[in-house]
Amino acid sequence: MKRLKKLLIVMMFVSLLVSSLIFIPKPKFERINPFIKTDRPLVMAHAGGKGLEPDNTMRSYQRSFSLGVDVLEMDVMMTLDGVLVLLHGENNTGNTRSHSNCDTVVWKETYNYLYNACNFGCHFQDQEGNYPYKDMTFQQWVQSYVYLPTLDEVFQTFGKDILYNIEIKADSDAPRTETADALYDRIHQYDLEDYVLVATAFDDINEHILSHYPDLFVSTSYGSAQSTIIKIYTLTSLLSKKPLHAAIQVPTAYTLPVIGRLSLDTKYLIRTLHQHNMAMHYWTINDEETMRYLIHQGADGIITDYPDLLISIIEEIYGEAPSS
Repeated sequence: MKRLKKLLIVMMFVSLLVSSLIFIPKPKFERINPFIKTDRPLVMAHAGGKGLEPDNTMRSYQRSFSLGVDVLEMDVMMTLDGVLVLLHGENNTGNTRSHSNCDTVVWKETYNYLYNACNFGCHFQDQEGNYPYKDMTFQQWVQSYVYLPTLDEVFQTFGKDILYNIEIKADSDAPRTETADALYDRIHQYDLEDYVLVATAFDDINEHILSHYPDLFVSTSYGSAQSTIIKIYTLTSLLSKKPLHAAIQVPTAYTLPVIGRLSLDTKYLIRTLHQHNMAMHYWTINDEETMRYLIHQGADGIITDYPDLLISIIEEIYGEAPSS
């Protein structure tokens, strides 16, 4: 009986300790965070909504803007002559061949060459299986807005009427911190510091931005996302310094060495991030079931190729469109 009593006391102590660690105030990201949801998750159009239109083109951005999305998600690279353009490229190489009729690398060409020679809609397949932009002439693909757009053009077109999620792509031997510096210059020129969330998978670029441009909203890199999540799951995030990141952007699960599958779509993780005034965004979510589940869990943003589907679900659940 005494042994049972001691065990119950220990269990109560542990329970109180865990509860205090969960609910004790956490160090917070210090600024008002526009990338945390208010009443519903942000609709974030991946590459402008690449399931609906050719990705990272003015056509895709215009389509998603007209749908009423909250955030235009896009990828940025720098050309040989220092122009910031919007393109994903192929991972590890940055080559354009899977996105256009050109077989080259963005940072090894001038913008004029890429604009005049490359049709960035030629590989797009619509939902009926057609390739509507494949055999176009230069004049036709320009008129269809599937040429390579510049960041300046996007900022001039949409300005402060929408939020932006801009990911720096720096595969292979691409310019790294130079791209980050140029991106900050463009954001500052258009006075969009409060409208842009800067993302990159690369830890070194992420650290460069945090140390040089503290007025930007920045998402975690791959390494910093894992570190933050592990601290939350081990109840040690309250011992950390004030977060410098405004958001974490992840899939719904990681597969980690030793640990194996680690779920990232838990209410506990999302709630704890909110205690740190950090947003949780999930990528790339294209099926209705997962969208509904993440909305139920309290996700702040859902990055999707099909913003029209997500908007229809939000209209059903909340009774109004995102832009209402």
